[in-house]
Amino acid sequence: MALVIKDRVKETTTTDGSGTISLAGAVDGFQTFVSAVGDGNTTYYAIEDANGTSWEVGIATITDGSPDTLARTTVLASSNSNNALDLTVGTHTVFGTYPADKAVFLDADGKSNTASPYNTITGDTTLTTANGVVFVNASSGEVDVTLYTADSNGGMQVIVKKTDSSSNAVNILRAGSDTIDGSTTVSLLHQNESVTLVSDNSNWFIV
Repeated sequence: MALVIKDRVKETTTTDGSGTISLAGAVDGFQTFVSAVGDGNTTYYAIEDANGTSWEVGIATITDGSPDTLARTTVLASSNSNNALDLTVGTHTVFGTYPADKAVFLDADGKSNTASPYNTITGDTTLTTANGVVFVNASSGEVDVTLYTADSNGGMQVIVKKTDSSSNAVNILRAGSDTIDGSTTVSLLHQNESVTLVSDNSNWFIV
C-alpha cells in the first residue's frame, strides 16, 4: 500500500451517511480512483455534497470492486467541524486533491516558502512531528533514529542524513508495527548519505 497522488481524478457517488463511499464512475474527461491511484493504495480526496454547501477533505483507501469503494480513513478537514460528512440522499462529487496544509509553495525565485524544521543529533533519538530534517553525527558510535508513528500522519515527510565520515551506522527504526518500505530498519552507512521518508497514514515509504 502506498500514498498515491494523481491529477484529474473525479467520480460521482449516491452514497449517504458517513461511512465508506461506493463510487459510481468517472465524470467525463476524468479518471476513476482505481485506474489512477490503484487498488489498495491511499490518496487525498475531497467530497462536495449534492447541494454544493458541504465539503470534506481527507485520506482514503481505494478498493477495486463492484462497485469500487473509497474508505474515509482520516478526515483532515470538513464543514462538519472537521468530522466526516453525514451525506444526504443525492448525487455527490468525490475528487482527488492535495490539501493546502500539506503543500510547499515556491516563490518567484523558485524557493520554498516553507522551511522544514531541522536539528542535529549525536545520540539515539525518537522523532516527533516537529522534526522535518535530521542531521546525524555518528562519529561517537552508532545512532538509532526512531520514527514517530505513521498512523494519522499521512503525508508527513522526514529527511535523515548522516553527516560524519565514520563507519558507524545511522539506523532508522520504525515505530510499533509500522514498516519502512516493507522493512523494520533502514541504515545509512556513508557520509552524506540520506533518505527521505513519507507516511501514507499506515507505514513509511522511501521516496
